[in-house]
Amino acid sequence: MTFLNAILLAGGAAFLIPLLIHLLNKRRVQTVRWGAMHLLQEVLRQRKRKLNIEQWLLLAVRIAIPIVLALCLARPVLTALRSLGIGKTSLVMMLDDSFSMRAPAPGGSPAEQARLDVGHVLDAQPNGSDAQIVLAGGNARRLLDQSTSTLDIIPKQLAEKTNQAGPVKINEALQTAAASLSKAPNGARELAILSDFQASDWQSVADGAALPALDNLLKQDPKPQVTFYRLTSDLTENLSIASAELSALVVAEGQPIGLRVRIQNHGKRPWQDVAVHLEADGARLRTSRVSLPPEGEAVISFTHAFDKVGDHSLGVRLEGDSFPDDNAFYSVVQVRNQLNVLLVDGDPSTEPLGGAADFLELALTPYQSAKADLKDLIRTTKVDARRLREDDYRGKEIIILADVDRLQGNRLSELEKFVKGGGGLIVFTGPHCDLDWYNREFYKKGDGLLPTSIKGLLRAQSSTAPARVLQQRLTHPATVYFNDARGGRLQDAEFQSWLEFDAPKDANVKPLLQLDRGTPLFIEKSYEQGRVILAATTADAEWSNLPLQPFFVPLMQRLVTYLATQNSLTAWDLVGEPLRMVLPKSRLGVEYTLRDPTGQTSTIKVKADGEEALLESLPITAPGIYKLTQGNTTQLLAYNLDPTESDLTPLPAEKVKQLAERHNAAFVESFDAWQKLDRTRRHGSELWQPFLIGLLVLLFFEVLLQQRIARG
Repeated sequence: MTFLNAILLAGGAAFLIPLLIHLLNKRRVQTVRWGAMHLLQEVLRQRKRKLNIEQWLLLAVRIAIPIVLALCLARPVLTALRSLGIGKTSLVMMLDDSFSMRAPAPGGSPAEQARLDVGHVLDAQPNGSDAQIVLAGGNARRLLDQSTSTLDIIPKQLAEKTNQAGPVKINEALQTAAASLSKAPNGARELAILSDFQASDWQSVADGAALPALDNLLKQDPKPQVTFYRLTSDLTENLSIASAELSALVVAEGQPIGLRVRIQNHGKRPWQDVAVHLEADGARLRTSRVSLPPEGEAVISFTHAFDKVGDHSLGVRLEGDSFPDDNAFYSVVQVRNQLNVLLVDGDPSTEPLGGAADFLELALTPYQSAKADLKDLIRTTKVDARRLREDDYRGKEIIILADVDRLQGNRLSELEKFVKGGGGLIVFTGPHCDLDWYNREFYKKGDGLLPTSIKGLLRAQSSTAPARVLQQRLTHPATVYFNDARGGRLQDAEFQSWLEFDAPKDANVKPLLQLDRGTPLFIEKSYEQGRVILAATTADAEWSNLPLQPFFVPLMQRLVTYLATQNSLTAWDLVGEPLRMVLPKSRLGVEYTLRDPTGQTSTIKVKADGEEALLESLPITAPGIYKLTQGNTTQLLAYNLDPTESDLTPLPAEKVKQLAERHNAAFVESFDAWQKLDRTRRHGSELWQPFLIGLLVLLFFEVLLQQRIARG
């Protein structure tokens, strides 16, 4: 037997109080002899024997009352009931439902094995036990709103769930499981972690990384029993499309768009002549073939031009392996007539490429500048900053300031209004900028347009190397294209002068690119419905050779198209995430129809979310192209699997066993092993209720005895 509040057992020492009172009263008794006593001797002897029995019985009851009360408050748990099959248990199963659990195997995928074993485990629970499932793939969530003792509904609910969520966020899932266990009604508590223990998810933990959520869970009182339940798959060979990056986020009619596809071989055998198909709007256009070395990759490029304005789907698909779920990648391309950009030149010149905005104009309209037949997506209008008027803002989607000293008159307030309404702004600094005015009027202690204040100008000394772009993994939508050196080596740009920024005070301010001197090169800020990007360098070649680099053209175009589509949906999102769109308040209550790749439809209603109107769906469970329709307007959405899930290599069983031992947990690989382990665990139900009933009986009996003794 164990106790949930063992410290309260000390209250049982209160039994000494009635015992001491009895002993003290006994010492006060005096014997007085008188002459006629011998006549009553026999009667007294019989009565005294009866009285002694009642007194001892009353003393025993009074001693038992504080002891039973202490036992009741200490919440005893009888440890033998479970072995007899009658000890109620609270069970939480943390079930990995990530995509890797779908890997095929002769005996069924790990996901199928898990569903079967969950059913067997639930069937083996004693009557009255309760259970909860925590789905651990992607964002951890509970299968049920709360734990249930109606265990047969859990397999039915589980059968309706698909296994296409993202990687397991281990600590987050354990926190969710701990929260469920902390509310468990039974003293016997168990946590079972069912997973394929994919190395990409668990390797860092196996190598010694901390699991604070599990450590905190094991500190619960009573301490739960934890079991690592490893599910296995025999699949070792797998091909996948790791990425398919678009050369532009938005294109014009007839303008070619590039698609650079990276294909990975996660197995140890080489693959020859793997067919890779390009698909547009659901139709297969052409096929190329690639070969992949063991545990290697190959890159293949496609181009395509759409001749109609609107949303179009562009996808790529490979064939050949036995796990086709990750063999496709989908994107949505926005085809526009044009994007209107206003270039505000703070230092215009009549010399070729002598003005502060001349390189920008060339980069944003390369076909027009080269007098080619192809159409540029971006249409630029260039004005002298000294002649800037309110009318110049009209009809523009993006405004770029290049080495503008300051904005005159009402131009700043008009610019703020433009960005608040959803416009995009890029600010290139330069030697003519009035930095005091920028900090005072443009930044306004964080309330203005600038993402951060400017500390000052820095220069590379003649004895030191120039500053360069810091080499790191890029994640911003406008720069992720340059993770591959084929998009251009950003580190080739050299900066002789640059502005140093103060540390941002707003959490929404984020750098796009960093210099190796510890300061951002481009930094971004949301400003109501719009966004602002501030550059630490010039748009011409005065401070750096950035405009002379081949990647300057795609970099500027991607920055502009990113700002122009900031209120649109992205090219693609990950499966497991819901569709989320922030809409104007006027759209509250409007219903949208979402059609999935199989043709199934669901209705989503725009709801209020604080100060905004939000359109949000349930988590997307399958990759492919979705259609969001309202009235006569249809938008395309693309969803893909997380590429990290495609490496199906699991942790070896010995590694998982060591991980379990490190956390004082058990390890099993089958239901039979779990059942054998469960028989060795002997923990059961709380017994405070019977002790409470016993306490009430003792109190009632004590009153009866007291009255009987008092009547003599």
